[in-house]
Order: sequence, then structure tokens, then C-alpha cells
Amino acid sequence: MNDVTSDILTGLGLVITLIGAWITARAVILKEDDAINIGLARFSGETREENLGLPMVQNLLASSRGARRGLLFIAGGTALQIVPVGIRLVSLAFA
Repeated sequence: MNDVTSDILTGLGLVITLIGAWITARAVILKEDDAINIGLARFSGETREENLGLPMVQNLLASSRGARRGLLFIAGGTALQIVPVGIRLVSLAFA
């Protein structure tokens, strides 16, 4: 396997990893209204603001924020890995 094929496969793998991380994170990233619907007890607050303060809703939102931060780190790391591969492929194409 030559360097170009290796770089293409590496770049493709990184893109697939990025897509997979996005799909996974999308499953756990919640909007505030979704967290309210999932985390409400039978006896909940009267207003949206009271509902946002409930412990289960806060827990869901904290998990969602963590997933969002994790996705940003995964996406940033993957992007940093793609850049040198892309530069090498472009330089080979114009050489």
C-alpha cells in the first residue's frame, strides 16, 4: 500500500469517526424543553422556570452539556488529524 492510499484511508476513517461521534452525541444532547418532558415528575412546577430547576431536569441538562463538550473535543482532535493528511494529498496532487 502506497502513501497516498494510506492517507486516503486514514482521512476517510477520521471522517467516519467524526460522523459517528456526531451521531452518538446527538442522541444525548437535549434541548431544555426535551429535558423537561423527560425529567418531569407527576407533580411538577407551574412554570417552565420551576421545571428547569427540578433535579432530574438539571441532571439531564448537565449530561447534555457534557456530551456537547465531548463532541467538540472529538471533532477538534479529528479535524487536527485530517489537516496534515489533506495537505499531503493536495501537495502530491499538484507535484
